[in-house]
Amino acid sequence: MQDRLILWTCFISLLFMCGCAAKAPFFTAGNNYRNTQEQLSKSEMKCGELQRTLELSGREQAQLQLKANQLHDENNFLYQKVEELNQTIRKKEIVISLQETVIRLFDDENQTLQKNIQEQVAAQNSQGATTPLFGKLVFMNNLLFRPGTAILSARGKQKLKELDKLLQKGKYVYIRVEGHADSRPLKSTAKYASNWELSALRATTVVQFFQDVLGIAPERMSATGFGHYQPVTSNETVEGRRQNSRIEIILK
Repeated sequence: MQDRLILWTCFISLLFMCGCAAKAPFFTAGNNYRNTQEQLSKSEMKCGELQRTLELSGREQAQLQLKANQLHDENNFLYQKVEELNQTIRKKEIVISLQETVIRLFDDENQTLQKNIQEQVAAQNSQGATTPLFGKLVFMNNLLFRPGTAILSARGKQKLKELDKLLQKGKYVYIRVEGHADSRPLKSTAKYASNWELSALRATTVVQFFQDVLGIAPERMSATGFGHYQPVTSNETVEGRRQNSRIEIILK
């Protein structure tokens, strides 16, 4: 009986010792598990933050790419504009070059025309001659018309009648009458709107006279008014204005 009691006592002591020995590893494993869970949670949070950062970076990259595309399109547009402007500049340079050439030619022709008119004016002043130079006749308006009107004066009609034989010849197929004026504005009481209108009416009056009185076929003639826009000399002097106020009869 005593031996059994000792045996049970030893067995219970052994069980107690084994329980104490196993308790320490159990608590250690629990702590490790909790630490691992905490690290895992932190890692998941960091992963979430990195994912959000990546998503934000992706959106920023997309915006930057969109901006780059827009800048590329704007650059192409500006390049096209520059090319268009360069073409326009080149065209204008060509036009300017042509204009300079035309101006030089016009100056040469204008000098010839002025000399021609001045010679005819001088001849009219000295002899009243009406012989054409280079197929052109020039009459001062004060020689043909009543002052400030498109009505032929008696002297003007006589001068135009003197052209009968010349115009009837087959040498000239076409007759163009041009009216010109000086730069002085018309009087407020004038019945014409402008010098341009007056010059055109004077040219028409001459053409009508040629048809009605000289019997010139109308299909051979035309009338044009230039106003004061084609002067042959300066309008600053009385003589200059007199030369600019004229009728030119072009014979072809």
